[in-house]
Amino acid sequence: MISQLAGAHWRLAIELARATPNLHLELSTANIVFAVRLAVHELPTRTLFGSDAPYGDPVVARTTVERVTSSGEVRDRVLGGNLAELLGLA
Repeated sequence: MISQLAGAHWRLAIELARATPNLHLELSTANIVFAVRLAVHELPTRTLFGSDAPYGDPVVARTTVERVTSSGEVRDRVLGGNLAELLGLA
């Protein structure tokens, strides 16, 4: 798993995850909306919501995911479904 969308190295992280089938991206502290949009678009089943609370703001992190996705399956997966599946809870 690559946490915090690899900070300034988000492009490389997305490329690496695209090439590595069991690698997931976690979105906490991702500060570029386009980076979140691209990660979700490229890897909708391997992108995980994160807020880095208490240092990050969960509302801002969730709003970012909601802003770059349409309501429905992809949003639901990113906001919890992917993690539940990864942990064997779904």
